[in-house]
Amino acid sequence: MKPTVSVVVVTYGRPDSVRECLEHLQKLDTAPLEVVVVDSTPADTTRRLVRESFPDVRLLHSTLGRGTTPESRQMGYAVTSGDVVAFVDDDAYVAPDWLDELVAPYADPDVVAVGGRADNGIPGEEHDGLDRVGRLLPDGRLTGYFAADTGRVIEVDHLLGANMSFRRSALEAIGGIRGNYPGTCLCEESDISLRLRATGGRLLYTPTAVVRHMAAPYGIGGKRFDRRYLYYARRNHVVMLVRNFGWRDPMVRRYARTTWRAQSSYLWAVRSRLGPTMADGSPRSLLRRVTAPVVLSRAAAELWGLVAGVPAALVATRRDRADGVATP
Repeated sequence: MKPTVSVVVVTYGRPDSVRECLEHLQKLDTAPLEVVVVDSTPADTTRRLVRESFPDVRLLHSTLGRGTTPESRQMGYAVTSGDVVAFVDDDAYVAPDWLDELVAPYADPDVVAVGGRADNGIPGEEHDGLDRVGRLLPDGRLTGYFAADTGRVIEVDHLLGANMSFRRSALEAIGGIRGNYPGTCLCEESDISLRLRATGGRLLYTPTAVVRHMAAPYGIGGKRFDRRYLYYARRNHVVMLVRNFGWRDPMVRRYARTTWRAQSSYLWAVRSRLGPTMADGSPRSLLRRVTAPVVLSRAAAELWGLVAGVPAALVATRRDRADGVATP
């Protein structure tokens, strides 16, 4: 007997994306048990859209505002009843057989989470990183490559938030989804994955459960991979590692060193841009010289995020203990 599936979509400020996301969910070969939309936008544009055009969808309003994706995921998970809880981003549009392909690996009772492939429309992406999908590296970094078509179901260390699912009983066993991954909300899905992996459960990636990931503009303003993104990527990553492995784990120190060394490429680029001449002796353009501080600011954003991750991790682990969540 197939498990029942609840689908949760969290959103902030992207009503057009929500509309298309829900339209695709309506076209699934197998309908889910329920669909829940959690909207944290102050304006009611998205909520009005859902009420008027998708009356069968359960609608929740989070008043926590922007940058609270994990808290919205927890809200959605808390009101669902399916054996499996699946999450898709509001800008991720499912294929008709998505749910069937996503659920199939749960026939193995040891499987606690299953994620699928995100088609970003980038030529050749399906061939990149075939042996590096969803890995936690010894230096604490995480690999992605969730657009790779591995040709088979493989075991992974973490999943992509745009296309992931969890066995309800497994989520209940770890106390649900925890927050404190603000900003662009990076690492929050990896936190869930690493906590489940620590229980001994299996996390799988199946390339046949496909969503078309449109990468819509941030509803909270700014551009993808801007300095704010770089800051929160480092800040949240430190928090995630400390919460899951503890301060004494060498992986935390390795991650800090790796991040520091990674900035050398930025600093080298700045140095090369500031020089008056090119390597061949020709004059360097004024544009390259005046944009050097822009390059430097990206390194500064990453380093500041790394530093900010330390007090943020202290606060997060203290809250975890107060909430009764076991910490390393």
